[in-house]
Order: sequence, then structure tokens, then C-alpha cells
Amino acid sequence: MVDVILPAPLALPETIQHARHGVPAAVWNYRAADGALLFVACRFNKPDGGKEVMPYCATSSGWAWRAPPDPRPLYGLDRLAVLPDSPVLIVEGEKTADAAAALFPDHVAMTWQGGSNATGKACWSVLQGRVVAMWPDHDDAGQKAASAVRKALLGIAASVAVVVVPDHWPNKWDLADPLPDGVTLETLRAMLNAAHATTAEPDPEQERQAYDAALLNLAGMERHSLDYQREFDAVKRRFKVGAMAIKQAVAVKRADIDRRQAMEAGEEIDGATASGLDPDPKGREDLFISAADLPDTAAELAQYLQRLPDLFERGGPVRLAFDAQRKGMMAEPLGIDGVVNQAHRVCRPWRYRRDRDMLIPEAATLPERVAKLYLAARGSWGLNPLDGIASAPLLSDDGSLRVADGYDPTTRMWCERMPVVEGLPDMPSREDAAAALLRLRTFLRTFAFGDAIKVRLPGEAVDTVDLTMPPGHDESAALIGVMTAVCRPSLDTAPAVLYRAPAISGAGTGKGLLVRTTAAIAFGMAPSAMTGGGTPEEREKRITAALMEAGPVLFLDNVNGTALKSDTLASAITERPASVRPLGSSKTVLLNATAFIACTGNGLTLSEDLARRFLVVELDAGTEDPEARSFQNDIVDDAMAHRGELLRDVLTIWRWGRLNPTALKKGRPMSFRQWMAWCRDPLLTLGCADPAERIAEVKARDPQRMRLAELFRAWWQHHHDTPMAVKGLADDVKEWADPLNRGRQALAASIAKLAGTRAAGFALERVNTAGRWSADLYKLSRTEIDAPSGASHGEEHRGHREHRGAVQADPPKTANPAADADPYAHSGASEHREGIGGGSLPPKAADNLGSGWAEPL
Repeated sequence: MVDVILPAPLALPETIQHARHGVPAAVWNYRAADGALLFVACRFNKPDGGKEVMPYCATSSGWAWRAPPDPRPLYGLDRLAVLPDSPVLIVEGEKTADAAAALFPDHVAMTWQGGSNATGKACWSVLQGRVVAMWPDHDDAGQKAASAVRKALLGIAASVAVVVVPDHWPNKWDLADPLPDGVTLETLRAMLNAAHATTAEPDPEQERQAYDAALLNLAGMERHSLDYQREFDAVKRRFKVGAMAIKQAVAVKRADIDRRQAMEAGEEIDGATASGLDPDPKGREDLFISAADLPDTAAELAQYLQRLPDLFERGGPVRLAFDAQRKGMMAEPLGIDGVVNQAHRVCRPWRYRRDRDMLIPEAATLPERVAKLYLAARGSWGLNPLDGIASAPLLSDDGSLRVADGYDPTTRMWCERMPVVEGLPDMPSREDAAAALLRLRTFLRTFAFGDAIKVRLPGEAVDTVDLTMPPGHDESAALIGVMTAVCRPSLDTAPAVLYRAPAISGAGTGKGLLVRTTAAIAFGMAPSAMTGGGTPEEREKRITAALMEAGPVLFLDNVNGTALKSDTLASAITERPASVRPLGSSKTVLLNATAFIACTGNGLTLSEDLARRFLVVELDAGTEDPEARSFQNDIVDDAMAHRGELLRDVLTIWRWGRLNPTALKKGRPMSFRQWMAWCRDPLLTLGCADPAERIAEVKARDPQRMRLAELFRAWWQHHHDTPMAVKGLADDVKEWADPLNRGRQALAASIAKLAGTRAAGFALERVNTAGRWSADLYKLSRTEIDAPSGASHGEEHRGHREHRGAVQADPPKTANPAADADPYAHSGASEHREGIGGGSLPPKAADNLGSGWAEPL
């Protein structure tokens, strides 16, 4: 395609001819400011009475019917240069521009090329600082074009006026047409001058004086009359001032008038409010309820609510309220009633009541409609964002810490009960960190960690952890849990902690006590426990409500004998921000979850999606009645009493790790990079076990995985690695794949979904078949076996941190007879196990699961 050249380097042909339209009826020259020819516009009259205007431009190969490049030059640039101080009159069409130039010689008549739909292609920047008027054609297209031109010139022209054409004038009339009946040239000039007058820049001093006079007039009127209301609205429109500003200014004027009158009479008078009501005894400002503009009332309400120090945004407006039971603050989402309550805290809503021809002001309750409009105005609340409530010191990656009271805008946390930690070393050594760890272990030694080596010390009523041995996985997970709780307000994300005990003899093992002790150390409070609810839906609602409250701890207690699954928990643990759906709402909101999440249960397992998001602490008291054990002191009370020393020990380990990051032992990768560096890796370096090594075991207890293991074991027993069609599978394989016997199609769909899955030492794959209509074939194969040859199930479970065994066709029974009675039995309290810990699986579960697991694809 040839390029258009501006200005035209070629002379315009003497004869212009269009192949279809012939010779143009009129030609208009578009010229630059210096008079150089840019291009021409040609008008062709059609046989049906219509017209066609086409641009004719010079190109590298001659003149052609091409449009000029955008932005297109305006028609009349040469006249604009000649009259630099004259106002500009924009019209539609070159013919009309020439006519306008003759009618209004004191204006520069101009137009754009392309008609009413091409205003966006014109170069309007040449009118910078000019006074502009637009005379539209008298039709809908003309009005649309005038609006577009006015919008394009905003910020460019000094002022833009649009001439108002009377409705009764002929349709499509423009300045090139004959004047309507009774209209003279003076009529046109008066119309143009009137348009300019509406946009003339007023003198600031005259405007101030006029506004002051209008206020004085209002101050002298009966404030409850209809005349007053009409004049009030006129002042609001004329001076573009808000209603509240006018009311306050009028009140000042009235007070001045009353004061002068009182001084003349030697009397004293009371003050008056802008509303005309008596002054509010609570000192609140007045909020006018405009029945005609409730959104404006809601917007003004938002400005008042921004002043309240206890209102924040957390997925919506929330109020911080003191919970007497928790002895701390909690975030309470504002509903309609909450907005009304808070509105009356900070302002006094009022409205006019009509009494015959009078408007009487009266105090009123904020309408619910205004509260709804306020809640719906997301992004307009102007409230500080709230990420959570912190009672532990705020930590930084460089090892520094600080305490705060109230709202901290840097972390977006509400800070309360933060202790001043005394005696914390500025540059702790490894020996300092090791000594701090030993003190923490000593404090927690009475808890019945499942894989810990235990001893009975003189004067002790129960077995305690042997502190001369390295921490096992359960004690390590508990210690890392304490570190996590202390650091949680300052971490982006962190894993949750599951405190679990055997299904039958797990009651009273100290699961909830360990959570409360952890919370006492980290937050100086006893957390409120909530149960899991009767249904998964109810559990999700409770978890969402707890997250919205922004408390430092989310404690899900006594979730017994089930497989825990929660999309809300999964999102809150690993996502920032997390997406949750508040109770009673169909919309999701985003919030940053900073709570330490803890869950307790007997015989509780984690579903696949939560297994990698939890640390697991197994507790086993080694007795049928754990609750019958006797302890000398209340460990939660001790933690509260010695919180300063315990925090100092935790923060000593944390600061040592932050100041020596290259010296830390790296554990298995998890999805929490900052948490690994702050909480886990310092303790691993000091001799603790890696809780990530138990993820495979946690996944293995997922009932879905257990059923999948049985399916693959049955498949291997009957078919080995032979490619099989679904219809040819053995009956017991089909039963495991479709236990509800829903039919052939459901069975085929279940098998198809498993293609590509690795589990229990097997991998299932789809085999490509040659025929188009051939049945799908599936092949099961054995994956690599990592377990040592000949290792029994119990030996493998207890002796290897790299827990990646393979399913055996007939796994041997455990060698420990006690395992038949206790699902978490181990070989004795005095036996130290280096590996996974937590005891062997129940025999039935072992038969179901086999001896190992691999990751699904």
C-alpha cells in the first residue's frame, strides 16, 4: 500500500476524476498554517440526492483516493494562523465551515475530515488554549458529534461551548442552509454569544462575592420553608458546592447575624447547627439524609466512618471488638446493622420532614438502604487494611524485632499484649541457640511425644522425654510448631500443625494442652477451640468465620476419626491472599491469613491436598487411660508466667538462624520458603528431625490412597503388567474401582481418570491401540523400589527417613505383638528410633496399604 505524503509534493491535477463518481461537484483545500497544500476533500452528488465526500491525497506514486494519516489535520489551519487571538467555531463539514466563516468573520471557522463518526481521528491539539464553540447540525448525529468534540477538547482548549439549536428548527439544519423563518443573522450571533457566555471564565473575586451574598440571603430566610429549599438547591447548582459545605457556611452566617443582633441588644444567644437542629449533646456532626440522592449520603457516611480508629477493611468493613472470653481483640464483619450502629457513633443522621409548606429538620435513624449502599461501594471505604491481630513481636529478615501497640501500618497488623523481650542476645552463638533449645525441650518434656525416648526421673510422676537423646520427629514437629506460632504474624505463609493421637486410647494425651501451651508462649493467651461441625459444609463455614475474625490462632479441636479435607484451609495455609466466601454471601473475598492454624484429633488423617500443608505431632501416652496421669503443675499457667523467658529462647534460635543463614542445614523442600529459613532449618541444624520426612506417611493414611492401593494390588495380583481392557478386569478389581456398582460407563470413567497415577509402588498408564474403534487398554507397572531388600514393614517404617517402599503382594505381619492392640504401638518407650516415628500402622491398615507409597503424577 502506498503512503500518503503531507504536505503534498505534487501539484494538484487540473482535472480530478473518480472512476465511479466522475468529476466532483466541489473541492476544498486543506492547508497547513503556512498555506502549503496538504490534501483536498471532494464532494460528489449522487443521483438519489445523496452526497459522498472523499479525501484526495498525494502519494509516492501520484495523487490517489486515500485518507490522510491519523491524526488528520483540521480544515482551516491557514485561517487559524492568521487570527491567533480569535475564538474558534467548529462545524460539521467543509461547506458549512465556509458558510460559517462568512457569517462570523470574527471567528475562525474550522471542521474535521470524515464526517460525524470521525471526530476521534482529528488532530485537536492545534486548538491548545483557544476559546472554542461548537455549532452542531440539528440532528442526533450532530449532537453526538458535538459531544465527542467537546470531550476531545477538554484539557486542550481554554473553554468549549456548544450552541443550543431550538428544537423547532428544521431537521438536519446547519449554517450552510437558508435561515429558518423569522431567524436573522443577529439571531445566530446572539445564539453564539450566549454559548460563549455559559463557559466564560468567571472573575474569582466576583464569584466569591456572589457566593457570599447567596449565603447571606439563605441565612436570612426561614430555614424550613420551601423557598429556602429551592434557593438552597439553586446555590448548590450555581456554585457547584456540596450540601454539607453550604449548610455549615449558612450556619456561620446565621451565627454572625445573631451575634451582631445580640451585641446590639446586649443579650447572649445559643449556637446553631448547620441542620437547624439543636447542637448534639454527644458532639457529633450532622449527616443529612438526602432522599433524592442516597448514594451521596452513603459516600458522605464513608468519610465519617474513616475517622473511627477501630474500623478496618478485611475482605469488607470490619470492627475490632474486645472479646472478654479470649481477653483480646477480634475482627467483627460489619453488616447492615453494624453500619447503622457505627454511623450513629460518629455522626447524627437527620432529614427534613414536610409539614404543609414547611420543611422541619429532625434527627433520624440511618436508613438500611444507605448502609447497603455503603457496603456495596467496594474500594470507596477508605479504611486501613487489616491482615491480622498479633501478640508476638514483629520480626524482620535481618534478625531485628520490634514491639508495637495498636495498628501498625507497615505490617497491617493490630498489635496487642506484645511483651518486651529482655536478655535477648544481639549476636547469639550456636551455643546460645543450643542452650535455648535445651531449655524449651525441658519445658515441654512431659508431653507424650509418640516416638520420643522416655525416662522416669526422680521426683517425676510420669515418664518424660530423655533430653540426652536427639529429638524425635514428634518432639521436633512440636518445637517447630512453637517457632511457627511465634513467627507467624511476620511470615507470608506457614504450614499448619496437626496434633494427633490413637483413635481408641487417644483421649487425654495432651493434644489440646500442647496447642494451648504453644499459644501461651507465642501470644500470651489461651485460644478458643472450635469443633469441626457435623458436616464438611458446616466446617468450612466455621473455618471461614474464624479466618475473618483475624485472631492469632485458629484452633480446630476434636476432629476425630475422619479424613480432614478443607479447601478453605488449604487456601489459607498456602495462598496470600486467600480466597474465602463469608457466611451469607455468594461472593468470595480476598484476605491475608496470618493465624497460627492448629488441629487436634484422635484417629484423624489428612486428605491428599492437606498432607503437604501440615506438620504432624503424634502423641501416645502408652496407657489405656491417658487422662488418669497426674502432673504437678499446670503447664499453661507456667507458660503464661514465664512467657518472657520462653519467648527469649525461641527468638534466640530464630535470630541465630537469621544472622547465620549459610550455616543452616537445609531440609526437604516444602512450599514455605520463608518459613523453612526462619523456623525449620535452624532447629534441623541444632539436631531436630525434619517434619517433611513424614509427608509420605501422612499421605499414606488418606482413605482415598488406601482404596487406590487395594485397587492396584488386586490388579497386579490378577493381571500383572498385561495391558487390559476395562471389561476384562477381574471382578474384585472392578469392585475396588466402582464400589457402588454404578455400571459399565462409570467403571470405564473411573479407570480413565486413574491413567498416569503413581501410588503404592505402581503406575497405571493408558496403552495406545491401533484401531480407531478399539477399546482402551491400561497397563499397570511396578515403580522403582527404594526400600532395602528384605526389610519388613515395621523395620522399614521405624528405621528409614527416606520412606519410599513398595507394596508387597502379601505383606508380613508386624513382629511386635502389641501392635495388634494399639494402632500406634512401637517397640517400647525406651527405644530410640531415628526414622519416621509414630509407631506402625494398624495391621488391617498395613494389609490395605502395603509397605510404601509414591507420589501421584
